[in-house]
Amino acid sequence: MGRLSSAREELITTAADELWQGSYGSVGVGALCSAAGVKRGSFYYFFDSKDDLVLAALEHSWERMQAQFERVLGDESVPPLQRLPRFFDAVAEMHDRVRQESGHVPGCPFGNLSVELGNFHDPIRERVADIFRRATAHFAGLLRAAHAAGEIPLESPEEAERRAEQIFGAMQGAQVLAKTHADPDAIRRMAPVAVAIARGDAES
Repeated sequence: MGRLSSAREELITTAADELWQGSYGSVGVGALCSAAGVKRGSFYYFFDSKDDLVLAALEHSWERMQAQFERVLGDESVPPLQRLPRFFDAVAEMHDRVRQESGHVPGCPFGNLSVELGNFHDPIRERVADIFRRATAHFAGLLRAAHAAGEIPLESPEEAERRAEQIFGAMQGAQVLAKTHADPDAIRRMAPVAVAIARGDAES
């Protein structure tokens, strides 16, 4: 049982990494099995289809990203608003590490798949949308903490949700720029915009 569990985890981890640095179309079942060290015949013991593996890989990637959210945005030793640029820096560092290993900047693992498959694979699109909601909720929590600390005004809970969505959009756009220009610093340069949104300075 332990070996089976290990093989399944190897497939999920490998798929998460390969999809992040490649694409759905460029990653085949055979190649994933080979990279994971799992026999191709074993693949369908764990997953009914490639899409089922992709959904599991998305959850695996989210668990890794959620740890970043909790570590940086949840760090109560740092004033809430100061955590926001630190988070952008942490994401940039993640892209820096991948660039050093692979020579390219991968972009957002969730946004990449959404752009590639959003119109054709509803279960994957819906899972990415749910992950986006989870990520946005972390930013909303940070904004509520900043409000409680007297750092920002918030007229209503809905305002926190709206600003959080805008901050998440800034993060997504920053990762697109970083990928396009092979420049993780594009993410760091977007941090002041996110802080302005958090303060309400970017309100129209």
